[in-house]
Amino acid sequence: IRFGLPEDGVARVVVFDVRGRRVAVLHDGPVAAGWHHARLPAALAAGVYLVRLDAGDAVRTRQATIVR
Repeated sequence: IRFGLPEDGVARVVVFDVRGRRVAVLHDGPVAAGWHHARLPAALAAGVYLVRLDAGDAVRTRQATIVR
């Protein structure tokens, strides 16, 4: 998962299954401005997931599909 921030701050990247259950926290803490990467856990089953980024006042949610 690639995400970028325009300025230094705190970011939280969380993965949810389609039922809304949290399945992984990829990052939770301070980050510098710029682009960053977070890896999905290899243990996740094939399927559709929602990845949510909370950073400052911004919240973004994107869909991720794992195919095995």
